[in-house]
Amino acid sequence: MDIRLARPTDVPHIVALILDEHAHIVNSGAWSDSRPSVRSVSRALVPFASKGRLWIVRDGESTALLEAQPRRYVIGWDITRLAVRGDPERILSPAVGTALEHVQRHGVPRLFARCLERYRGLLERCGFRSLGKEYVLLGSGALSPHPAGLPEDSRYRMPPDAWPLHQLESDTTPAEIRQLEGLTSLDWAQGSRGMEEIVVERDGEIVAWVGWEPGTGRRKRLGLLVRPDYRELGSDLLAYVLERTPPAVSFVARVRGYQQEVLSLFEESGFHVAAEEMLMLRHANVQPARSESARMRIAHVPGIQAFPFHLASGIFGPEIAGPLKDKIT
Repeated sequence: MDIRLARPTDVPHIVALILDEHAHIVNSGAWSDSRPSVRSVSRALVPFASKGRLWIVRDGESTALLEAQPRRYVIGWDITRLAVRGDPERILSPAVGTALEHVQRHGVPRLFARCLERYRGLLERCGFRSLGKEYVLLGSGALSPHPAGLPEDSRYRMPPDAWPLHQLESDTTPAEIRQLEGLTSLDWAQGSRGMEEIVVERDGEIVAWVGWEPGTGRRKRLGLLVRPDYRELGSDLLAYVLERTPPAVSFVARVRGYQQEVLSLFEESGFHVAAEEMLMLRHANVQPARSESARMRIAHVPGIQAFPFHLASGIFGPEIAGPLKDKIT
C-alpha cells in the first residue's frame, strides 16, 4: 500500500476524485458557495504552503484522497474531504491512520469528521464515534413569511459581544460537546467571517443572534442562535433576513440535533432538510514529548556539624558554646 502526501503530479487524479460525487464519504464543501476544490488542488501543487495536509492512498485498484486541516482555536483537526474509489473497507483505515499519526505527532488529541448517515458505519469501523446529528437546511429569500421589523433591543453586533455570544452558544450546547469541541470566545472574537450579524440584548445578556452572508451566489450561509425562552425573537430575526434577501439567493443553514427550537424555527420559515449528517470524532493517543532529564542543581548547604564553634565561643561565650557543641557532636 502506498500512502504519501499529494504531489503536483497527482493533480489529475485529485480532480477526478473531486468530481466523482459517488466517491465522497466526507465533503465539507458540498453545501457551500466556497471553492474547496481549488484549495485541495493548491495543497497538491504546494504541499506545505498551508497548515492543512492532503494524502493520496493507493492499494491495487483502490485509491483514496484524504484532506485535513487544523481548527482555528481548538486543539483538533477536521477531515474536510475523504473520497474513495474501490474497496473502502480495505483502504479507509490506513488513510485515517495516517492522518491520525500526523496530528498525534503534533500533540493534537482529536480528529473530527462530518459524514452522511449512510457512511457512519464506515467511519466507526475506523475508530470514530458519533457525537450527534447535524441537519443541513436549504431555503431562499422567496420564503419570506411576512413583513417583519427587528425585535426591540436589536442591534448589529460589536467586538465586545464575543464573550456574551460565546456564553449564548455554551448555554445552548450540551456539556460533552462543549468539552470535546473546545468552544472558546476566540471563535467569536473576529465575528463570523464575511457575515452580517444582529444580536438581541435583554437584561444585559445576548439572548438571540442571527448571521447571514450577504450578496448573491449559489448558496449563502445563515446561522441562528436563540435561548429557548426567547423563541419568538428567533422567528422575527429570520423573517427580517428573508424579507430583505432577493428571491434568487438561497441559504444553507446547519443546525445541530440538540437545537430543536432553532430547527423548528427554520422549518416554520419554509426551510427544508436537505441532508442529515453525523458529527464524528476519533481520539488520538497523544504521547507527551520526551526530553532529557535535567539534573537538578541545588546549592550546597552546610550541615550543622560544620558550624565553626571556635567562633561561637567569641559570640555566645564559653558557657553557651561549650554545651551546645557537646549536644550536637
